[in-house]
Amino acid sequence: MQEKESLVKVILRRLVILNKFLFSGIKITALKPYWRQREISQTLFLSAIINLTMWIYLYTNRIESDYPVILHYDLFFGVDYLGGYYMAFALPAVGAILFLLNSLLGQFFYKIERLASYILTLNILIIQIILMLSCYLIVRTNM
Repeated sequence: MQEKESLVKVILRRLVILNKFLFSGIKITALKPYWRQREISQTLFLSAIINLTMWIYLYTNRIESDYPVILHYDLFFGVDYLGGYYMAFALPAVGAILFLLNSLLGQFFYKIERLASYILTLNILIIQIILMLSCYLIVRTNM
């Protein structure tokens, strides 16, 4: 019985240590000056909202069809990329990946060159707006 109690104590002690470690990492990240800048945090928040809006917009306006969906249209050549509607979800997925990469790079460059971090953060917003426009056009051309 004592062996079982000591095993439970060891497991509980390790869980407490793991809990402290995980939450200390979150507190350290939240206290970094890059994330406390108002311009950066507002831009990142707006970019995240736009990315979430893309996911919701594509999900709510999905097209149920047996035919392929137009995914890219060029003014000179016409339709040049067809596929399933699920392939349209690649746009917000790429936006989310670029959001993560640029925000991490912006945090890295914040101490070295603040202008570079501001440019990276602004690029996140511009990319999200362009991808949102692309999602809107994909849905509109296939209706």
